[in-house]
Amino acid sequence: MSTTATLPQDVQKGRVVNRSAILTSRDHPDPGSARDGLADWALRNDFDAVIGVSFIAIAEIVAPGKTTSVIKWAAYGTAIGWEETAQPDGAASGR
Repeated sequence: MSTTATLPQDVQKGRVVNRSAILTSRDHPDPGSARDGLADWALRNDFDAVIGVSFIAIAEIVAPGKTTSVIKWAAYGTAIGWEETAQPDGAASGR
């Protein structure tokens, strides 16, 4: 589910969300690299932020028939892009 009704509190003033995309980044060795995968995609595709990020640890069996497994990480979130709204003096600002 995409959560784009409001921007994070510190970036709300003078901005409105004008595009969004659901993201997933899977098969990472740790949560940090899963998060970085989301951020990298957002930057490459000209989005301004990733919000609503969740992490999931996935046990993956490395050798069938054995009890050996490794933990892989996935991250999910919503990439958002915004535009600046008119300034109080009536002048529009750029992105």
